[in-house]
Amino acid sequence: MLVAVGRRRRRLLSAAAVLAPVAAALLIAAAFGVATVRNDSMSPTLHSGDSVVFDRWTAPARGDVVLLVDRAGWSGAPDTLLVKRVVGIAGDVVVCCEAGSGRLVVNGVPLEEPYAGEVRPGGDIPFRVTVPEEAVWVMGDNRAGSADSRLSVSQPGHGAVPLADLRGTVRLWWG
Repeated sequence: MLVAVGRRRRRLLSAAAVLAPVAAALLIAAAFGVATVRNDSMSPTLHSGDSVVFDRWTAPARGDVVLLVDRAGWSGAPDTLLVKRVVGIAGDVVVCCEAGSGRLVVNGVPLEEPYAGEVRPGGDIPFRVTVPEEAVWVMGDNRAGSADSRLSVSQPGHGAVPLADLRGTVRLWWG
């Protein structure tokens, strides 16, 4: 009887030793993804050809770079995967632009965005939007060359991207 229990225990330990790394690999694959940037709308942060690792599980914060499905057709090809920066989260009031500097203003505070350049970092399209619940408001760092939330400010939703259309938050990149 003791011999049979010992064999069964060894088989269980052997199975666990095989299954644990497989389960860990599946968990990592479910939590993270890799994508390749296909344009320069996020320049100077990201460039065409750069690779990004994104986290599928955490909610993005203001300032995060995210991957999203282009349901609004900003790219000219609906359902394309885009990379943009989160400027506003649910409840935020995003305004373009601060007089004199051209900076974006979120909840009454002008944003410091060194990645956006110095010439009208908020862009050239004036707007004032309140980000709805379960959504984010996004822009590319290359404000002059980015199709983003600004293109849909006059549409229902005012350019906000539903959280359901986000594919992940970028955590690492290289090029």
